Amino acid sequence: MLVRVDNVIKDYGGQRVLRGASLALRSGERAALLGANGGGKSTLLKIIAGLEEPDGGRVQVPAGAAIGYLPQDAGVQPGRSLHDEVLSAVADLLEIENELRRLEARIEARTGNDGLEELVHTHAELQEEFERRGGYAIEAEVGRVLAGLGFSEADRSRRTEEFSGGWQMRIALARLLLGRPDILLLDEPTNHLDLAATEWLEGYVKASRATMLIVSHDRYFLDAVIQRVFELRDGQIESFPAGNYSAYRVERARRDEQLENIAQRQQEEIERVEAYIRRYKEGNRATMAKSREKMLARLEAARVSAPRQERMLRFTFPACPPSGREVVTLSKVTRAYGPRVVLQDVTLTIERGEHVALIGPNGAGKSTLLRVIAGRDRPTRGSASFGVGVRPAYFAQDQAEHLDPANTVFDEVYQAAPASWDIQAVRDLLGRFLFSGEAQFKAVAGLSGGERSRVALAKLLLRPNNLLLLDEPTNHLDVNTRERLEETLSDYTGTLVLATHDRYLVDRLATRVVEVADGGVHVFEGGYSAYLRAKAAAPVAPAAPEPAQVVVARPRAVVDADPAARRRAAAEVRDAERQVTLAEER
Repeated sequence: MLVRVDNVIKDYGGQRVLRGASLALRSGERAALLGANGGGKSTLLKIIAGLEEPDGGRVQVPAGAAIGYLPQDAGVQPGRSLHDEVLSAVADLLEIENELRRLEARIEARTGNDGLEELVHTHAELQEEFERRGGYAIEAEVGRVLAGLGFSEADRSRRTEEFSGGWQMRIALARLLLGRPDILLLDEPTNHLDLAATEWLEGYVKASRATMLIVSHDRYFLDAVIQRVFELRDGQIESFPAGNYSAYRVERARRDEQLENIAQRQQEEIERVEAYIRRYKEGNRATMAKSREKMLARLEAARVSAPRQERMLRFTFPACPPSGREVVTLSKVTRAYGPRVVLQDVTLTIERGEHVALIGPNGAGKSTLLRVIAGRDRPTRGSASFGVGVRPAYFAQDQAEHLDPANTVFDEVYQAAPASWDIQAVRDLLGRFLFSGEAQFKAVAGLSGGERSRVALAKLLLRPNNLLLLDEPTNHLDVNTRERLEETLSDYTGTLVLATHDRYLVDRLATRVVEVADGGVHVFEGGYSAYLRAKAAAPVAPAAPEPAQVVVARPRAVVDADPAARRRAAAEVRDAERQVTLAEER
């Protein structure tokens, strides 16, 4: 075994997070670590990485094995170029290269043979090590990894602090992969990746020989790359046999059903023995009843607990009011921010009852398109309109961040509710979103990202609607909550338009996929699998990776001899870039 976790215990603030967690990973194995948000998954990764000490138990990793850890909030070194930052992962190789250059300079400077043989020998040994460790291919590998994660050639010279938070996470991931550690611990590696980068990462992970333990809510990604599952429940780990995420779900359901049946049979037997004891504890069968008491004690000692039913979201959308057949009509819509054109001449009609998924690279304009549809963003040119009787509800990507931190959970929803909603109705709604009892009076400021998202989703149900516009609705939600949201949205009888990177969600819900790229849209019938088949049937020559932000329209002509005009034009471009970045990330 390359990684062994034995009976690890970890406490935080008097609360036991890990209660004797154990797992074993074989060399080269790729496993998922699943479990509810806040259940200790990230904590366990930090303990394996050596960043935190367990309060009990131990972690065994072979001496000399290199561990690479990607936290959810990975940072980068400011003041460096992108190229230099990712190359810092192979600083030892760069030092060997520098030493080779120094040796070559000394050899060239020699005028006699004194000591020359030793220098040549040292150079040959270092050169062999450099070649064996891939030193001559490192620049090509840097290019491959950066291009795969969506960076352009021009991005390499940019300072790391110039990139947005999502792109800085990509830099951290690139640096980690280039280090080629023996053990990779990845905490939500697909966060902030668009579809193209996620699919590239899938290929990289499958080709890697590293041992991996991956925490992820991306079920499509897990299905593609993992070979087994460990599930963290109540601080302990349950191991599942070889198989991907879908195989785990089948086995999880089988185990739960089996435990349920065993627990039920045991309960029935216990009740039968208890009834016998009550009936015959007096009279001529008292001795037999006494022996049954010993049997009852043995049954109680061997009792199996039924699987704990985790609390799940329980909600449905109100009945949808009727609307006209054409729900959304976009006619030659262009949206620009200064000189930067995000959408150009987009024409699209969405009809009643359709479930439309918007997909595409980060920064391509999905959020902008959704805001134009919602009426939150006016087109620069063209028109966007709703059909007859359309009642939209819009969920922004950062909707959870717009909650009032001074409010309690209850106040946040109650203040937004129509006058027809009384206190009990709001409390019932919050209960369906897993806020019960005192949890309804927690301050919004103290909520986790997932809890904030649940509050924001609850507010969508306050008024009947027939058009749902959702921008990354599964962000911050754990797998169970995502699946419950999917079930609810699949039953939604109105029209649905969602922008998402969740391919599992797209496959489950979409009747049409709209790919947003290069300022335009391309429409595909069916879900994500159908979209992939259609793309494969009509392959398009791959374009060179674009810079890490949206393409900039050419500024107005500037005479080279006018420095002030050039500075003004450059300032306009920078300001437009900031506007688009904020627009696509909010």
